[in-house]
Amino acid sequence: MLWVINGLIYGFFMALYTLVNQQRKFNGYALGIWRGFGISLIFLPFLFFVPVQTSAYNWFLLIFQGWMIGIYDSHLFFASANFGAGPTSRVMSLSVFMTVLLWWLITPERFVLLWKDGNILITLILILFGFSFSYWRMIKSEVSKAVVAYMFPALLALSAMSIATKEIALMGQNIWFNIVYYLVVATFVSGLYNTVLYIKHEKPGFKAFFAAVFGREIIKTGVYLISFSAALITAKTMAMRLAPNPGYVVALVLTAPVFVFFLNKYNKIADNVSLRSGFAMIFFLVLLIVLVTGNYGVVD
Repeated sequence: MLWVINGLIYGFFMALYTLVNQQRKFNGYALGIWRGFGISLIFLPFLFFVPVQTSAYNWFLLIFQGWMIGIYDSHLFFASANFGAGPTSRVMSLSVFMTVLLWWLITPERFVLLWKDGNILITLILILFGFSFSYWRMIKSEVSKAVVAYMFPALLALSAMSIATKEIALMGQNIWFNIVYYLVVATFVSGLYNTVLYIKHEKPGFKAFFAAVFGREIIKTGVYLISFSAALITAKTMAMRLAPNPGYVVALVLTAPVFVFFLNKYNKIADNVSLRSGFAMIFFLVLLIVLVTGNYGVVD
């Protein structure tokens, strides 16, 4: 059950994450620079208190993860600014099936165990379908082809990133060492990715780059991002380490619009969300948790 708790914490911070650029509308690459380099610099001192990572495979995982984070962050920030948090969140429902299917493709031996018990596999698929359908219906915002096309790379990145997170969480016996490497190395790579993309697309001079990235308002937003992103990464890593399938954690992350609804209600902001579909989504989420954590033989 610990992966469920951490997954819900991940979903809460993801709600804050999704709302960041809906009104501020900063350059997505600039926000990615702040999130990437900011977290990396804060946790850099801790790197001197953990064992040196000598595995080439683990270094590949960390660099690959940073690349995926860069793609996901920039697309999410730009989409939230250009299309709104609602349509952006709605498209993310597709990531549950994508992550589950990708995980089954790379762990066929574990999928075979599920396949042997058709009752469990069919029930699991029906629950995931019901959850995704309810999520789609919950967010009433219209989704255009432009949103889907723009967010598709982010969907792929989230699926790959979720699986890589699980591998990173398991790359050593000590979870704290793994989290430190994630917070320092992977986020640094994501910051580097966003810096390169910002320079490539905006072609700023040094003064223009400095003004855009270190303006007063974007500094405030950057500090806000950093303040909860470390908690988000920690909760995600712990949830992925313990969950049998990273797709289940992605399902928990998609509770973010529920948290957004309550945050907006607290701040007296109108939210175009269907409560009936929201409760249906939570119902299927509870069924998923019962099925996976119960003694039903779900090992993947």
